[in-house]
Amino acid sequence: MNQADVWSGGKAVVVDDNAASAFLLADFLRMIGHRADVLASAQLDVLVDAILAKEPDLVFLDLMLGQLSGHDVARVLRERGCEAYLVAVTGWGEPDDQKFSLDVGFDEHWTKPLDTSRVEVFMREKPRRSSKAAA
Repeated sequence: MNQADVWSGGKAVVVDDNAASAFLLADFLRMIGHRADVLASAQLDVLVDAILAKEPDLVFLDLMLGQLSGHDVARVLRERGCEAYLVAVTGWGEPDDQKFSLDVGFDEHWTKPLDTSRVEVFMREKPRRSSKAAA
């Protein structure tokens, strides 16, 4: 893939209760040519509304948001018709954890700490939801 084929200008939302982690990821996304907003954890409906208002291409969503579960956020986003590509970001990496994330509506399940090389390679092309995930 040559540089002209690299996707840029994508809209990402990062949600993590660790503000430093969220801002580091958002800053990195901006550095590689994308737009990125950080949203703070909030009540479920407030957070879902805020994510939907941003109309993101993708959402990097921590699974442990204080009293709020990222799984619940993903489930409600999908129920409300959100088509964004959802990436679960978590310390939980067992196969059952990954399966549960995919079952509730995430497209990917990544474990922390995130590898910037992985993020950069992933962001070279606009993520597309599989027909299975979209169902």
